[in-house]
Amino acid sequence: MVIRKHDIDLIKYRGHRSSIFTGRPQGKDVREVLKLSEFDRQSDVEVKFIIPEGTTSFNPSFYLGLLFDSYKTLGAQGFTAKYSFDIATSDPSIRRVLQKNLEDA
Repeated sequence: MVIRKHDIDLIKYRGHRSSIFTGRPQGKDVREVLKLSEFDRQSDVEVKFIIPEGTTSFNPSFYLGLLFDSYKTLGAQGFTAKYSFDIATSDPSIRRVLQKNLEDA
């Protein structure tokens, strides 16, 4: 089976003049726009979310709105096989904060 890879740059889903991703309802809205439920059903798709440069926080509330339904559907192993994150900052302190945000979620 050939795996189709999708990179999703989240910059257009971050609030105007904002440096954070926050809010479960906002995460759910992005989930709907991106049609993640369809990706969940496709075994030949892997998705990488790109957390854009200039992001200072990726709150667990946003993460849960975006991906909790996928986690419930796929289970832990299926979820980690399908979804990943790339933090697009070179600032090591911001990178640590964002990595911690993802771990907390």
